[in-house]
Amino acid sequence: MLITRPATHHADTPLKIAILSGLSDPSTCALSDTQRDFLQRLDAPHSAKVFLNFPYVDSATPRRDPGLLVASWRNTRQFINASNAKTIEHARRHWRALRDSADALLIITLSCGLEILRHCVDENEGAVHVLALGPVARALPALPCTLVRGSRDAISRVFFNDALVLPNLGHLDYFTSTAVLEIANELCSSILNSSAADSISRNSA
Repeated sequence: MLITRPATHHADTPLKIAILSGLSDPSTCALSDTQRDFLQRLDAPHSAKVFLNFPYVDSATPRRDPGLLVASWRNTRQFINASNAKTIEHARRHWRALRDSADALLIITLSCGLEILRHCVDENEGAVHVLALGPVARALPALPCTLVRGSRDAISRVFFNDALVLPNLGHLDYFTSTAVLEIANELCSSILNSSAADSISRNSA
């Protein structure tokens, strides 16, 4: 299993932006083409972008996109296993390696990725913001969260009714949405500006 492998050493950067979703193909952390394209279009330094999915372990295995039923079954299993003590132990190790590599993080979760994340984080994670797309989780993590749900996303509606609702988006449409990209860019700008202000404050103290 990828999650049992050693954690990746990430280069230190002021900001990291990473996607955290269930692995439809559990043999690789490779992003889908739409996920990779979304990251590339974000208005943020290239060095800040993590072009792998959680647990961010590099692999030569090419990604194989299964059918919808298989992908749903695999994501359901990951949702259930997220609360397993051994899974949490491994997942937190990968999360900590990412968290320690940046002053600030924007984590973009999709579906059950929010449930995985909430078992990884501590109560005081510092400058970490979550953009939760189509969130599927038993509760929110102890982090600032922006919840976004498509009007046609019946799965996420079961878990969160208080999300920002975007019209004409289903559970698989978020990374192709211009509106979602704009929200992500606004968060990136806010995080970068906040980090810069904190740095100036520390240096002048």
